Amino acid sequence: MSSSKNQRFRGKMAADKIGKVALITGSTNAESVGYAIAKALARNGYSIILHGRREAAEVEPLREHIEKEYKVQAHYLCANLLKRPEIEQLCEKIKAIYPTGVDVLVNNAGATHHTSIEEFPPEKWDEVIAINMTAPFDLTRLLLGDMKNKGWGRIINISSVRGRSAAANSSAYTAAKHGLNGLTKSTAMSGYGTGVTCNAICPAMIKTKFAMEVIGNSAKRLDISFEESKKRWLADLNPSGEFITSEQVAELAAFLCSPAADQITGAELPIDAGLWAK
Repeated sequence: MSSSKNQRFRGKMAADKIGKVALITGSTNAESVGYAIAKALARNGYSIILHGRREAAEVEPLREHIEKEYKVQAHYLCANLLKRPEIEQLCEKIKAIYPTGVDVLVNNAGATHHTSIEEFPPEKWDEVIAINMTAPFDLTRLLLGDMKNKGWGRIINISSVRGRSAAANSSAYTAAKHGLNGLTKSTAMSGYGTGVTCNAICPAMIKTKFAMEVIGNSAKRLDISFEESKKRWLADLNPSGEFITSEQVAELAAFLCSPAADQITGAELPIDAGLWAK
């Protein structure tokens, strides 16, 4: 692409984001994928709605940082995604702030539980399915119409490599992510010709506080060192031997909101350190 075309393309990207609003669920931890996505979109000019279950005072430094650093509006809305009425109330609060709804929905909030199927607590199954699959369905159901009315929208589901593979001790998470990938495809088909796309990002192991806890718990259960547990997890999930970073996932999400991704929809995009190639 020539220099002049590059400039026009970058100009279109900047213009496209003026006045656009992004909701990112599960985005109230400074080290999380959700907050990294919020910052990446804010950097590109999107107004941001942070979401989580923490007290507003705890989230205020993160919200304030986005406004000051990126010169965009930032709000925090609290909702328990296990409760459908609270999801509906969340969308009503969004409409009160932005009457035409959001332009970007990032279904990032997630939960998991590791144990054998025989010992899997039914209440944990319900929780994992609700947060990873049912909540994205409800938010899509409630927010998609406004995107279609505006003729542009992006729905990005943060899935997992477990959306195309399985783990014996992660039955609910595996089932939920397979379902989320299916929801992604159905939503993409619903958006044909409307300017709305829907894609899934499928990471392997990301270096997060949660991942460190999983590795640590595995080390205790197997009576091995943390380093040995980490080596085993990476060997199983990240063949490159390295963690994926939150920022790498965030930049992929930002790309999916760019004009370059206008014709990418219904895709399951791996960011998996080579796992699916293996």
